[in-house]
Amino acid sequence: MEKKDMVVYVKLDDYNDIMDIVKLVKERLREARHLLSKLSELKKKEEAEIEGWASELDSVEEKLEVIDKTLAEPEV
Repeated sequence: MEKKDMVVYVKLDDYNDIMDIVKLVKERLREARHLLSKLSELKKKEEAEIEGWASELDSVEEKLEVIDKTLAEPEV
């Protein structure tokens, strides 16, 4: 007898309990997917913010180098 031809008998109460558990697991899975999506979005925003800060620091550093070079070189 093949597996697909096998018949399994389950008490109706047990079946209902199993279906409730499956429904609950599916709901928790949807919630977890939603939270994961939110975390991913937050991570992208955080990375963009950090890149912005790094860019600002680079800009300040370049300006400081120009000032330092200008002050270090005497006019002729």
